Amino acid sequence: MARPMPLASLRTPEISMTSLTQSLPSILENYQEIASITGEMLNAAKAGDWDLAMVHGQQYCERVELLRQTEQKAPLDDAARAMKYDLLVRILENDAETRDLAIPQLARLGELLGRMKRQQTLLSAYGYQAPEE
Repeated sequence: MARPMPLASLRTPEISMTSLTQSLPSILENYQEIASITGEMLNAAKAGDWDLAMVHGQQYCERVELLRQTEQKAPLDDAARAMKYDLLVRILENDAETRDLAIPQLARLGELLGRMKRQQTLLSAYGYQAPEE
């Protein structure tokens, strides 16, 4: 009678992230890079560094465009599809959290711009002209 396999031998072997990324299809490398960029964008937003968040936002858009142009040569296997799914979830979570932080800032900027516009309207109504630079 055959002996049952011990549970430890049924586990998948631990694979280091370095060895995994060395064998990734380029499409997954793009998703990994996008996930990294959105993580950096989120960290910048949390720190209130909106200039840096915008830089990462531009990188994000460029990388997404590169992903659109990447031709997938073969379908992904189950492990690669699972990895792609996890990366997409992380990207969407980072993006949503960044937007949640940005929306109040955008509203504040909108209010400031509205006030400036009203001030300019009032000043022009009373004939004030800004000095030439």
